[in-house]
Amino acid sequence: MTEKNHSAIDPRGYIQLSGPDSRKFLQGQVTCDMDTLSSEQSICGAQCTPKGRIIFLFVASCDGGDNIVLETHSSITDNAIASLKKYAVFFKTEITDISGQIQAESVTDLQRLRTGSADITAATSDMFIPQMINLDALGYISFKKGCYTGQEIVARAHYRGSVKRRMHHLQLSAAEVPAPGTEILNAEGRAIGNIASAAQVDDHTVELLAVLADKSSDCTEIGLGEQRYAVTHLSLPYGIPTGP
Repeated sequence: MTEKNHSAIDPRGYIQLSGPDSRKFLQGQVTCDMDTLSSEQSICGAQCTPKGRIIFLFVASCDGGDNIVLETHSSITDNAIASLKKYAVFFKTEITDISGQIQAESVTDLQRLRTGSADITAATSDMFIPQMINLDALGYISFKKGCYTGQEIVARAHYRGSVKRRMHHLQLSAAEVPAPGTEILNAEGRAIGNIASAAQVDDHTVELLAVLADKSSDCTEIGLGEQRYAVTHLSLPYGIPTGP
């Protein structure tokens, strides 16, 4: 199987938070512990709705002036800024889009997918709780920090083991890449999950990160729209947590 050398580039957006309250503000909003962020150490996290659904994912870094930059998917940048600003009114922080000011190393959709990391795009925002896309395995969640928006739902899923859907790495023979968020059907036509990420491998092969109901996680055939596909299960580069 010859892989395409022109696989789609994963587009990135960049949001800057500047001002003395920026770190304190984010600490009450995101899943990761912002106190661990330094100029030498970036961290990964998510902002969630009060119901624990992911609004956007990010990689946070900071400069010598303690400005914080959040790298995210470009399709969600505007929504992410709007969501942050909604909660920032009582904090001394300025939130701006600086996407045009940063040149980053190019990463393809397939490269990112094969790390077992599915981004949140405009199509999948408010669709998944963090554990559904394995953010607990990827180090996006601190279960020791204080409260943040959506924390109660995320913590309950962790401590009560109530995650009934998890993300899996699948391969299928297809010429078209299905869109993130696409509903996945079983052999009987019932919904069993959604696509979190997809990328073309070659002219006849697609790889998916698919969020599947536990009872359907070993499926050998799926439906996407009117099409049926046999699927091969591939290994993730990490183990999926089975309890707190």
